[in-house]
Amino acid sequence: MSNPEENPSPAAPQVPAEGPGVEKGAPSKGMERESIWDIYYPRKVDQDKQAVLVASFPMIIYFWPSMIVFLGCGFLSMVGVSPNALGWAGSCALLFNLLVIVTDLNQKKFTIALLTLIVGGLLLYITSQKDVAFVGALGTWVTSLTLTYSTHVYFLVGGFLFVFMGLGCLQPRMDYWRFEPNEFTHYLQPWGRDQSVPRQGSTVTREIPDVLELMLTFGGGTLLVRRENQIVARIEHVPFLGRRMQAIERMLGVTRVRTMG
Repeated sequence: MSNPEENPSPAAPQVPAEGPGVEKGAPSKGMERESIWDIYYPRKVDQDKQAVLVASFPMIIYFWPSMIVFLGCGFLSMVGVSPNALGWAGSCALLFNLLVIVTDLNQKKFTIALLTLIVGGLLLYITSQKDVAFVGALGTWVTSLTLTYSTHVYFLVGGFLFVFMGLGCLQPRMDYWRFEPNEFTHYLQPWGRDQSVPRQGSTVTREIPDVLELMLTFGGGTLLVRRENQIVARIEHVPFLGRRMQAIERMLGVTRVRTMG
């Protein structure tokens, strides 16, 4: 995807001035008040909001497929499902998550990797039909592998991932950004305001550094705040960032999206 030209965002919407009859810090009439739970999932993005909350999540959030697969395999192993099939399922889930962590596949690289995988699969199929000895031996070796884990291992690995996932999800509750029409404020609890960036002259940019991470975070990505062509804030691994950008667009009047290709 090509990058649209970056232009400065328009002036922020005017807010009521302080004075007699106007409570300092009072919410604008008709605007939806944000909830701290919006850090995890942005609600009502089609409504006017006082602020949009955005937080960086630790990379453990990408391991939710492995957590679900291992816990599911643990229960399935108790009811007599093939141990080898469960072992392959758990191993493939863990391999996929490790692939997500060690690679950064932007849109171009992801397309190349997908095409390479398809071509490789077709070549393997064609050579297997031609009875090529090497391919046949490789297929026999792979199918002969026995990958089995005990029920305890499934629950132990799945349980560890569950605990780490829970701990990781606590971090954004203590360290987050609050985007308002006039300023972008970083909060670090329990100390409160840690950094403030004026809205005027600042731009908000969304980046998608990895397509696999985008899918695992349901439209996530990285949010960049620039001021005078300098990056003043980089908020990485933000789930549901596509929905959050809709809310930011509605509040600030513009959304500028750039994907790394």
